[in-house]
Amino acid sequence: MTLAGSRMGALSFLNKKPDMNGPGKGGGLLGWLDRRYQLTALTEFLRHKEVPLGSHWMGWYYLGGITLFFFIVQVVTGVLLLMYYQPGETTAYESIRFLTTKVPFGWLIRSIHSWSAHLMIISLVLHMFSTMMLKAYRPPRELTWVSGYLLFLLTLGFGFSGYLLPWNKLAYFATTVGTNIVASVPLLGSWLLQVLRGGQDVTINTLYRFFAGHVVILPLAVVGFIGLHIVFIQRQGMAPPLGAKVAPRGMKFFPSFALRDLLLWLACLMVLLALAVFLPYGPGIPGMDWELGQKADPLAPAYPGIKPEWYFLWEYQLLKEFPPHLFGLEGPQVCLLLIALMFGIWGLIPWLDRRVRRDQPSPAFSDFGWAALLFLTYLTLLAWDIGAGAASGAGDELTALRNIARVCAWWTLGAGALVIVVRYLRYEHRWFLLSGAALLQVTLHGLVGLTYLLAGVISVVLAAVWIVVAHFVGSRTDRRSET
Repeated sequence: MTLAGSRMGALSFLNKKPDMNGPGKGGGLLGWLDRRYQLTALTEFLRHKEVPLGSHWMGWYYLGGITLFFFIVQVVTGVLLLMYYQPGETTAYESIRFLTTKVPFGWLIRSIHSWSAHLMIISLVLHMFSTMMLKAYRPPRELTWVSGYLLFLLTLGFGFSGYLLPWNKLAYFATTVGTNIVASVPLLGSWLLQVLRGGQDVTINTLYRFFAGHVVILPLAVVGFIGLHIVFIQRQGMAPPLGAKVAPRGMKFFPSFALRDLLLWLACLMVLLALAVFLPYGPGIPGMDWELGQKADPLAPAYPGIKPEWYFLWEYQLLKEFPPHLFGLEGPQVCLLLIALMFGIWGLIPWLDRRVRRDQPSPAFSDFGWAALLFLTYLTLLAWDIGAGAASGAGDELTALRNIARVCAWWTLGAGALVIVVRYLRYEHRWFLLSGAALLQVTLHGLVGLTYLLAGVISVVLAAVWIVVAHFVGSRTDRRSET
């Protein structure tokens, strides 16, 4: 049974009208339901549905199901937390404290909810990255990529909106810093800030808005896009290997793939429970620490060393690397424009990758994915102040920052060199221009001492010149071969 046959089976199942008077298969409740809802057709569809197999690692296909599992955990634990949580200036913090100290296993439910949120984002990022590497966004699956991309953005919104709900000191000031960034948006900044905060400052109105978004608006949107994403996948099937209209071989979705997926869900559940029990308040690193602490006090001095969740650290660090003014605009405005451009490019990859639209390998976009990963890694390490211990004896802040940049650069260069070697030897990749440009920027900034923006400009210009020269030389070689 081919993938095309599976898709035809899905269409026939969806279009088939139930036979109320048909005999059905079996008696009792199952036979009664089968006569009304054609459950036999559904089981036949699942029996013939296949997962395409190729030379790539089979584990990539399970990341979507793992992300769905963590979302289900989020919903279940979120409902349990909602039974005790009371949004309000005098009740939000107290209800969380009561939940974690008085309610039996309340601390465990909150810990599972927090851990599953972070693990869901990790699995979702890996899922998007694997889709990028496997070129599963190629026609006719462009909208499948877009729906998954929108789910990623909504998930980030989940993390941002849920951070304020405990109404503790760290969450209050972190939200103040995070929403201040929105004020830098050209033209609409002031309006967006008031929409998010419900006023000029972070107040109880901000908590009410974040609570409504976290428990009503975002869940409804996520459920809708998950349903749309699954419909796209079921309608078109999983992408076969690049260059093949139909996968050379496949695995039965039910029971072979489904049972493996269920086994991974159980493994994820055990890992989640272990983390929640032994690290109930997170690993204690910036961006992954949800200890309740002190109650929010708007009149208190700002919390020292405020940093956002780990998945926002790269944006936080990038904003720090921009000067106050650049090109006649405020530095944060230019930075936000750059971030919006990067997010836009990532969402439009199915249309930008022209080679894969012709079902041809696109090594440049594979390298683009690795370059983006190195770019995010270096900025995140800088925001984590990796190497701050070695810089503790430095005489001034500038020297300390240079020591941190040097340590982070060595870590990033080591990871990048390992990735390039594996790609070259294991996967026979030969295109490393963009990842090389990312590593060049790391070298110029962390080891040479240039400013981050200057190092980035030099790396981008050199990469662009190399691409233009390579294209010109390639065109001349093709013309000579034709003559």
